[in-house]
Amino acid sequence: MSNSIREYLGRRYDTGDVVRVRVCGGKIASVEAIDAHTAEKAPYIAPGLFDLQVNGAVGVEFSSSKLTVDGVLKTLEKMLRDGVFRCCPTLTTNAPEVMIEAARTIANALKSRPELQPVVWGIHLEGPFISTAEGAIGAHPKRFCTPYSKGLFEAIQSACGGLVKIVTLSPEYPNVGEFVRYLYAQGVKVAIGHTNANAAQIVEATRAGATLSTHLSNATRHLLPKWENYFFAQLANDGLYASLIVDGFHISPELIRIITRAKGLERVILISDQSPLAGYPPGKYSMELCDFEIQPNGKVTLAGDPNLLACASFPVSNGVANLMAIENLTLAQVYPLASTAPATFLGAPRFSNGDGDFLEIGADADFIIFDLEPAQLGVLGILDGGAFKTGRFELANVLWRGREIV
Repeated sequence: MSNSIREYLGRRYDTGDVVRVRVCGGKIASVEAIDAHTAEKAPYIAPGLFDLQVNGAVGVEFSSSKLTVDGVLKTLEKMLRDGVFRCCPTLTTNAPEVMIEAARTIANALKSRPELQPVVWGIHLEGPFISTAEGAIGAHPKRFCTPYSKGLFEAIQSACGGLVKIVTLSPEYPNVGEFVRYLYAQGVKVAIGHTNANAAQIVEATRAGATLSTHLSNATRHLLPKWENYFFAQLANDGLYASLIVDGFHISPELIRIITRAKGLERVILISDQSPLAGYPPGKYSMELCDFEIQPNGKVTLAGDPNLLACASFPVSNGVANLMAIENLTLAQVYPLASTAPATFLGAPRFSNGDGDFLEIGADADFIIFDLEPAQLGVLGILDGGAFKTGRFELANVLWRGREIV
């Protein structure tokens, strides 16, 4: 690492103060306050993002028999370029042997590049212990969905050396409380998702230790019972965080407002649900289990069905910008939902360089510098496809462990 001094100017995401940061030897050497009037157009400076749900990117699918060590590393490098310094590679429902081997490949990739180990805070299993009901199953292959199996979980966990930190499951199968308590005892966070459970089963799961709703309101039937249904049962449960995909396609602005106001920002986590096709241009693509299509506006669907969503194509930073516009919130209010909130949920340090201030002198130089492009909403908000334009970060610099990525 070079000992030459590099300087970076930015407006803090949390306070709005403009600072000049000096970096030497990969560490933060000094932070100097600058008169904001002399730097009115200063970009923002913020800690790296934390994404709990990443299915892959640039043609690499984590839950695939074709996954390689190089593919894992390629995806993690893209995460860093997007300003995501910590993430949970997500294994979606597949054949048991595929999920086991994919978990092993992720672990082997981190062994081959130890410096990238801090980027992966844990593996997220989104399946196979999910519902087979229409709507709830989403784009997961029905033939591989299964009731709870300690043996299968242990095989996956053993293959990756204990990297699994989150399991998304449906509480609709017998003995959900027992299985949730078992996972909780292993130090694994349990999330509810892709479910057709009733309210009593959801309560049983939360009392046993489930603490998150995975992409709440997605993987849901178009018609739900008026009074009691699995969406209301999760929305009203104060024991559950809600992760949200605010990419402009997965959830309407009206429903986003309802969820964030019911849960409170302190119990909301933004995720990307990033597709293996993230980073690719619009077009049709063949993946292992089915064909997908990226629409011209970036919406990812199953090929031939523009209404059936299949993950997302934008990084989690787009969700930050979109939520700011939808709820008229500040960057200081929303940014933690994709940085410190997921860290708190998983019991990780607040930032990728520790629990102190992200610009603490002597800490690793881990920060991103960006301009914010706000979302554009039509009369119908995000649902107005002719007017909606996703918000995004225009990254100027990404420093991770003192290394410039962008």
